[in-house]
Amino acid sequence: MKKCLLVIINIFAMLIFCLIIQVKGMAAGKTDNKIKELKFLSLSGVVKSYDRVPIAGALVLIPEIGKSTETDKTGLFEILAITPGKYHIEVYAEGFMDFQSDILDLTRARTKFNVTLLKKISEEIVVTATRTQKLYVEVPVKTEVITARDVGKMQASQLAESLAFTTGVRVENNCQNCNFTQVRINGMEGKYSQILIDNSPVFSSMIGVYGLEQIPTEMINRIEIVKGGGSALYGGSAIAGVINILTKEPMENTARLTLHQETVSGEPFTNMGFRSSLVSKSGNTKGFLYANYKSREPVDIDGDGYSEIGKLRSTNFGFNLYNYFSGIKGKLKLGFFRVMENRRGGNRFAFQPHEADIAESIDSDINGITADWNHYLTKKLYYNLAFSYVDAKRESYYGSGRDLNAYGSTQNPVLFLNSQFNYQAGSHLLSTGIQFRGESLRDKALGYGREIDENYRELGIFLQDDVKLNKMVFLLAGIRISKHSLLDKLIINPRMSVLLNVLKDVSWRTTFSTGYRAPQVFDEDLHITQVGGEGMIIENDPDLKKEQSYSISTGFDFGKQIGGHVIQTSIECFYTMLSDAFVLNEQEFDPRENALVFRRINGSYARVYGVSIDLGYRIKDRFFWNTGWTIQRSRLDDPEPDFGSKNFFRTPNAYGYMRMSYENDKIVDVDISLNCTGSMKVPHFSGYIDEDRLETTGAFWVINAKCKKTVRLVERTSLDLIIGVFNLFNAYQNDLDKGIDRDAGYIYGPVKPRSFYAGFEFGF
Repeated sequence: MKKCLLVIINIFAMLIFCLIIQVKGMAAGKTDNKIKELKFLSLSGVVKSYDRVPIAGALVLIPEIGKSTETDKTGLFEILAITPGKYHIEVYAEGFMDFQSDILDLTRARTKFNVTLLKKISEEIVVTATRTQKLYVEVPVKTEVITARDVGKMQASQLAESLAFTTGVRVENNCQNCNFTQVRINGMEGKYSQILIDNSPVFSSMIGVYGLEQIPTEMINRIEIVKGGGSALYGGSAIAGVINILTKEPMENTARLTLHQETVSGEPFTNMGFRSSLVSKSGNTKGFLYANYKSREPVDIDGDGYSEIGKLRSTNFGFNLYNYFSGIKGKLKLGFFRVMENRRGGNRFAFQPHEADIAESIDSDINGITADWNHYLTKKLYYNLAFSYVDAKRESYYGSGRDLNAYGSTQNPVLFLNSQFNYQAGSHLLSTGIQFRGESLRDKALGYGREIDENYRELGIFLQDDVKLNKMVFLLAGIRISKHSLLDKLIINPRMSVLLNVLKDVSWRTTFSTGYRAPQVFDEDLHITQVGGEGMIIENDPDLKKEQSYSISTGFDFGKQIGGHVIQTSIECFYTMLSDAFVLNEQEFDPRENALVFRRINGSYARVYGVSIDLGYRIKDRFFWNTGWTIQRSRLDDPEPDFGSKNFFRTPNAYGYMRMSYENDKIVDVDISLNCTGSMKVPHFSGYIDEDRLETTGAFWVINAKCKKTVRLVERTSLDLIIGVFNLFNAYQNDLDKGIDRDAGYIYGPVKPRSFYAGFEFGF
């Protein structure tokens, strides 16, 4: 019995052993089959720049097996017949930093791997200084660049918000009623800066008052800022600098829809936008379309029944068409844009403006057309012809005390013509051309006895030499001769810039320029801040002369790339002197009723000088940190007449910013920023207070935060979910005037109080 039991146990054990061997063999067979199935794998993905623009012609390499390919025009690549294993991916593209991945364990049949490349510091392309595409490392004029990606990180909805984090540049709110904003470059008022759209000065005297908020970010591809008048290609009014908004030329067929909802002290602010790019199969014909709608309810921050942030309704749209004529090497661009905006501040918004106790109401209608032709006659000779016409109209009411006289209307068409011829003579790029700018102004406020009927014409001839003496030394020298219809004599403005590449990673730039500002009667001065219900009339003194400027700036740039790490820093010193600066002098005994009459006269000298410092650090495409600070002094030689002060008003001695970004497609993108405005002198006129006085403000520290999660839906289709807060700790002016007698111009703090927002961006 025992022997039988032992035999049965042995037989059973042998069966189990055989079964195990068989199972192992089947598993091994399956593994062998799987290995056979995975004998050849594929790797694919998209290569894009940090600005999310596809990079064509990039070399994608797997060095361990020597397989490589190039990306197509959409940035797409695919490498086939890869055996399973562990590999590195390397990517090379002209103008971009080399990329090397961590070790990838390729075991799946199809693997997707997207790559983001960072631009080399030396390969940044700028156009503003010469109106030709130039490597920044070879341009003697220092140029600040704000990309569309930078604008998106700021969650900006219009141009004014896009400029908030640029060293030496400040955007401020100058009215408690209508929220008129202006940009100051190195402390100088907005009237001393020239704002361009695609190199054309389409901002007229009237558009300049509210125009910073009327340029939607949907139309912005990049912004270039040149401080001072470093190029002879632009008019003499570019004393403080040039802000050039460059629109987008399509590279692929895309579309993007955005919706952002914000709450400002409990009141809603809706921002909707759309942009679309179309490219023909040949790539010779392109189209770009954009549209934007904004709706904001009035916000009463101090609870006095009058708005601090006005009501806004705005609709903007436009398009650009491009066509390349390859047979003759020519390129034509046609554009159109329209701005329709209603803004109103004060109280009693359900009633007509004259039925309110205070109302500033402006209906703007702006239509613009542009045309631009570039033609290469030979490899060395090419020219540009540009045309733009903007028809700007507005109906306005600036009044208090239910005054029927406060209605007005303004028409302000502007025509600009430009011709520029460029010839490459060895190391010299010679540019010459003629520019004409004509502006007609019809402004009526008959109840106040104000009627302006003026025509301004400026003809400019320029000659500029952009010369590369050697790999280290570059020189940009030019002269501009202008004739303005309000001035009897020709104005001659020489300008010169020098770039010295001291070392591989260190460059030194110095610029000297002169400029002028002609005496016209309509500019930001006619943004009327109501005090006591009186209108404003400005007249030029018969002996009024032009303002003349002399500027010099010098500084060093340092940039170093260490693998995927980028360090950038710069320091710049600047000095500007104004002679015969314009001053408004109130005419106390003028007989006209219901109006304050001011005469514009020439004052003495004014000086602006200081230093700006930038520092930036980037780790691959994950982490980015930068900061910029300006310390300056802005002084008049003789005290201004109202308060006896020699300081520029609304100009702090110190201001700056700091930004930090972390990007992780798998988790979330985080952006945190800080903006600091130092103490400054601000005039405070009587009404709510008993008598005029000059106030010294405190400093403001504004912190913003944003989180974004990108959801990849299908190939080339994504959904961005966004939440954030502006002015996290509610740093805001705490001594606002109240009631009907308030001084609406006494506002100096951040543009808005703490505001929460959420939204989405859908791209395909």
